[in-house]
Amino acid sequence: LGGRNFIDYMRCTAVGGVGGSGCVCFFRDTFVARGPPNGGNGGGGGNVWFEVDENETSLNCVKQQLKARPGTNGQGKSMHGSSGKDLIVKVPKGTIVREAPPNPLLAKSNSGIELPNGTGFLDTLEKDMQQDMREREQDKNSWFVHYPRWEDRNDLTKVLVPQEFKAFKWELENPKPLRFDLTEHGQRALVARGGLGGFGNPHFISSTERQPHYALRGLAGQRRVLELELKTLADVGLVGMPNAGKSTFLGAVSNAHPKIAPYPFTTLNPYIGTVDFRDTFQMTVADIPGLIPGAHRNVGLGHSFLRHVERSRVLVYIVDVSRHEPWNDLLALQQELDLYHKGLSSRPSLVVANKADMGDQARQNFERWQQMTSIPIIPASAKYKKNILKVTHTIRQLLE
Repeated sequence: LGGRNFIDYMRCTAVGGVGGSGCVCFFRDTFVARGPPNGGNGGGGGNVWFEVDENETSLNCVKQQLKARPGTNGQGKSMHGSSGKDLIVKVPKGTIVREAPPNPLLAKSNSGIELPNGTGFLDTLEKDMQQDMREREQDKNSWFVHYPRWEDRNDLTKVLVPQEFKAFKWELENPKPLRFDLTEHGQRALVARGGLGGFGNPHFISSTERQPHYALRGLAGQRRVLELELKTLADVGLVGMPNAGKSTFLGAVSNAHPKIAPYPFTTLNPYIGTVDFRDTFQMTVADIPGLIPGAHRNVGLGHSFLRHVERSRVLVYIVDVSRHEPWNDLLALQQELDLYHKGLSSRPSLVVANKADMGDQARQNFERWQQMTSIPIIPASAKYKKNILKVTHTIRQLLE
């Protein structure tokens, strides 16, 4: 998952395509001056879909404005309009989609920014918007398109708007909140429906109206403001302080090649590597950015680190055993995990006492540490790939 443009959280706007309007047209021929209505129906607008692609690793593949194609209007000679093309957006595995507040003023008020006249200003604004929507709904002319110069001559008082159009418009004004958890390759989620195409004037022929000079207007598509959050899907999550050797360990056990350097916060984005065993068993290991005290309050890389640990089935703590009292690092890591998500540190776990080749101090710390904890601790040297096989086989036992 590493990359210069790695994004694991973003907002975007998804808009379904506008439906095409029906056509007001009449059959005309050499000897037919006033033929029957033959206006075509409008095409439906395109939908906006999210589809999981296992080849995507970041949300930088998603644009901030997502708009499906509109449907085309109906034409004369009973020619119906074509439907708009669906917009399919590829997202990585582990993407969570949820609806965000569409009103930016409400979002600002929630963030603590003061608005003019307090919350009363927002209440007035909301009431005005609702009143405008009710007035537009009562105005039947907004539902129809008219034959040229027939706007004032058409009597729409007895014309019934199709029930499916009323239901769709009500759904536009009262949308249900969305929430999807996309975890499987090829999984799809409909995030914005395209608008309905309007009916042509033949649809409104009745026993009392033989020549309708109006047709139904196409409806707008759904508009949703969405929050996308990527949580890495991996069997094993590497947890450790900055510069503890997590990236070196990942490079030693898998096919990944993360950046390695002798300074803290070398890893700024999650990396995923695959560990292959001889019997074709595979497990995925995620190298997560380093954790420091206060990460649950978003200190350091904070939530950018912690959100990628939530889905790991096994936690592997990489601790620099050559440090002074390394067991305190483990306690700090477990505390931060529990403060972010209660019970997170209680998952199956293993401690890798890394840098065990760093002299007598590391050996003495390891021997003392073994007597102080019940969590399995395995000494290793990721740099020189010592005792790595024992670590991977122990992790496999925890997974199975």
